[in-house]
Amino acid sequence: MRKIGFLMLVFTMVLFSTQCKKDDEKKDTTPPTIVLKGANPMFVDKGTAYVEPGYEANDDTDGDISANVKVSGTVDVNTEGTYELKYNVSDAAGNKAEEKKRTVKVMIF
Repeated sequence: MRKIGFLMLVFTMVLFSTQCKKDDEKKDTTPPTIVLKGANPMFVDKGTAYVEPGYEANDDTDGDISANVKVSGTVDVNTEGTYELKYNVSDAAGNKAEEKKRTVKVMIF
């Protein structure tokens, strides 16, 4: 009789401990956010350097993930025109931020 009582106690403890773990393990489904610093659109005088004003990326779980931002696109400061830069990042759980875009206009002032 003691064995049955002991086994029931162990079973109950195991059952409650596994239930607690499931509650504690919440899946990260919130995407990070990207904030562009500086003007958008930006205007650059033809022949002068384009200086990226920066960006910040934050995630509710991972914190500051700005170092992981991927910037695509190029700006040819020697050719007048409109250029677009795209900013993307994902958090550790694979959630993708909403892509941000910056327009850069190269012109003669």
